[in-house]
Amino acid sequence: MTQFLWQDRDRQPYNYVFNPRPECLALIQRTPTVALDIGCGSGAVGHALRQRFPDCALWGCEFDPSAAQLARQHFDHVVEQDVETIDFNAMGLSKPFDLVCLFDVLEHLVNPWQLLHGLLRIIAPDAQVLVSLPNASNLPMLYDALRGHWHYRRWGLLDFTHLRFFADFDARKMFYQAGYRVLDHRVTYLGEGGAIFQRHCGETFPLTLSVGDLSMKVQSTEDLSRLCADQNLYLITPHHDELRDDAERAFASAAYPHTFAFGGD
Repeated sequence: MTQFLWQDRDRQPYNYVFNPRPECLALIQRTPTVALDIGCGSGAVGHALRQRFPDCALWGCEFDPSAAQLARQHFDHVVEQDVETIDFNAMGLSKPFDLVCLFDVLEHLVNPWQLLHGLLRIIAPDAQVLVSLPNASNLPMLYDALRGHWHYRRWGLLDFTHLRFFADFDARKMFYQAGYRVLDHRVTYLGEGGAIFQRHCGETFPLTLSVGDLSMKVQSTEDLSRLCADQNLYLITPHHDELRDDAERAFASAAYPHTFAFGGD
């Protein structure tokens, strides 16, 4: 056993967590016919989709060979390859995917915008794309940062392998710029943020919220939820450059509200 996370992270055995992600699959609005789970792990989502939609053709992508082998029990096809390089037609795909699952995947990529944009070539015009992302505006995590700590861990909001960080606004900018509109958005509470939300969600707003020696004014239940959520869950679909209103056009643009972090455009 090595002392530091960075010394043994790549040597850790694959963790076969069998999590069917019901909170994400609850976003599905229509019965899918061909589904793709990117980063399918050992196949829990495929198992849940098979139970719910027995006639749906199931495809998975998984880099880890041992996990991919387990996933084949639940998927019709499992590919151990980068999804951006796969020729699905050559592998027997006869119609575009109308459901794509991206559960805690995009934050691990150097360029998640590129992956989302590239998926447009293999998905149906009205495809349902389900995404879960860690919430970078999570208050307990930001409180640690204000105290000077950015503590990487083996899993969670600061998983050692996370390369990108998204709050809800930034995630929406990514989706619209990559060619998608948001149809539904939900959150999950997994850690200390959930306890904070439960303590204060029934109070009168605005309220003064204290965490440790930090105090801040919170204007609404929606703002409290944004600060307490551990994950943002989305149902998105291609927008085909048909932006419906000023809000969608703003998300799709390069414009950004004033921010305070150091750095150029």
